[in-house]
Amino acid sequence: MHLSWSVNHEDHGQRAVDVLIRRTGMSRSMAKKIRLYGRLTCNGRDHRMIDPVYTGDQLVATYQANPDMRSTLHPDHSLDICYIDNWLLVVNKPAGMVTHPTYLHDQGSLTGLLADFPLHPVNRLDRDTSGLVLIARNGHAHYVISRNPMRKIYVGLVHGQTDDCGIIDAPIRRADGTIILREVHDEGAHAQTRWKRLHYFPYSDISFLKFELLTGRTHQIRVHCQHAGFPLIGDGLYGRPPLQGLSSPASFDPDKIIGRQALHAASLTFHHPISHKEITVTAKLPADFRRLMTCLFQFRPN
Repeated sequence: MHLSWSVNHEDHGQRAVDVLIRRTGMSRSMAKKIRLYGRLTCNGRDHRMIDPVYTGDQLVATYQANPDMRSTLHPDHSLDICYIDNWLLVVNKPAGMVTHPTYLHDQGSLTGLLADFPLHPVNRLDRDTSGLVLIARNGHAHYVISRNPMRKIYVGLVHGQTDDCGIIDAPIRRADGTIILREVHDEGAHAQTRWKRLHYFPYSDISFLKFELLTGRTHQIRVHCQHAGFPLIGDGLYGRPPLQGLSSPASFDPDKIIGRQALHAASLTFHHPISHKEITVTAKLPADFRRLMTCLFQFRPN
């Protein structure tokens, strides 16, 4: 991390640490790391965090979490990077890949393919959800960007004909006896999902929806769709049993065509941790999602 700040008259006479925290959004934890393991200079000379700074001074704070580890991204990761700079990157994650290593999936994670040094995912997607993941390249960027609201837009295919639009307001908690499943429950955490129908496929009784997360609970869209009565296509945890109902003949099973939940993180809007500019990144539908959409447009019952 290499962070600079030009001291103005409002900062005149203040401690360097207070100026950095107030002006750059730096956490006190990061300030301590810089003091103990990094370096702070003022006008090119070493400077203590507790010493005052004056109008026109140039502060530069540097810190590297793992100085013995290469801090560049792998050049041969073959991932779709939609945005990148020195502070963060946004990756279009394919379905079937976890965001970061877990005890069940310690190989082939998104962050592991990108770099050997620690990366900091700001948002996470389920393994079989495709789309945009925002990743901070250092702890300072993660801290600052996480304290500002983000707008997360998803698209998905669900069973049934929905209304034109709506908001699902239903608390979510972890289901008893499991570490994976979530459920709607009065004792759960507050959760809201706004949705809008973009298209309806009458022959297969499937709706194409846009979702906006107003909160960020685990499996939120998947659980809310199940709760609202229009489960996601292909969802192995919260979807409907195969071929239940009369709308899909045995020769046409959209759940099997895509083989995973038909959910894609299509758009992400956030404020840059350094420039503070609003940035919007979008990601087109992956091939398996487009293939299912084509099948739905073409399908006609016998």
